[in-house]
Amino acid sequence: MRIVFFGEALVEINHSTKFSTYGGDIPNIALYLARLGQSRSISVSYATAVGTDKLSLSLLARWQQEKIDTSLVRYFSTKFPDLCYIETDREGMCYRHFWNKDNAARYYFASSSLSPNTSPLEIALHKYHYHAIYISAVSFGLLTEDAKATLLVLLEKFKRKGGKVYFDNRYRAHLWTPQQAKYWICQLLPYIDIAFIDSKDEQQIWGTDEHIIERYSRFNCCELVIKQYSSSNDFSSQCDKLNISSRSSAMSISLIQAVERNQTSIHLADNAFIAGYLAGRISGKSLEHSLKLGKSLTARVLNHPTAVIPAAAMRDMM
Repeated sequence: MRIVFFGEALVEINHSTKFSTYGGDIPNIALYLARLGQSRSISVSYATAVGTDKLSLSLLARWQQEKIDTSLVRYFSTKFPDLCYIETDREGMCYRHFWNKDNAARYYFASSSLSPNTSPLEIALHKYHYHAIYISAVSFGLLTEDAKATLLVLLEKFKRKGGKVYFDNRYRAHLWTPQQAKYWICQLLPYIDIAFIDSKDEQQIWGTDEHIIERYSRFNCCELVIKQYSSSNDFSSQCDKLNISSRSSAMSISLIQAVERNQTSIHLADNAFIAGYLAGRISGKSLEHSLKLGKSLTARVLNHPTAVIPAAAMRDMM
């Protein structure tokens, strides 16, 4: 099984360089899945754009060390990765500050003087070199309007050939407005096979989390994994109102409880869970097995002091 992740190239830093990390949320999902995939016949690629500077090349080297294929990466000599500074207050609350909205990944699908050639991802998906693609709302939000439209056309053709699309609804307000996010996510909905939905992100985009299940059940989404909080709506009652079983043959719905910790821990938990869940489902395991693997990796990550745990710390899962 070959899967490609499309997203940003991001460098995260905080007050201590000890905790500087390469990648960001989407690359870290790819990293964990690449590790888990070694014994599950899962091959992971990452598609993004970077500069030609040392920091960009360090990002690539890090991914390559993790056995992530980087043949779909584009290089722009005048662009750079995104930068995120993580600030933590005395109460443990984390705040993310982003720089370089004009980062390299924004121009991945560009066909201009900056890069006149068709992107490697377009070529690869047209030739059906991959069985699945993972896209976050962040992946969509960072693109230009023309590039968003290009990606949608690409996904439509990919789906016709039997490709699978996996999606999460992470929302970053600095990338786009709720109105823009709503419009583009609605365009994306018909192509999604597995969706990972954070109810708080859904509230930021739609103003409520009351219609999550109805929204995704209208289309061909096969599996819906909803992260709920203590303040979330009762999603079981949403199923009842729509006459949908949480194990419906049309769409499987799984509810997981959010990690009630600081924001950084929440992101780490999300990345680990999604990678574990996908490793299970892609390798043909049951929903129950996949949920358990996702939760097990989440617990392992949260009990480790660094953003990305060493491979040795999860060797028994690999």
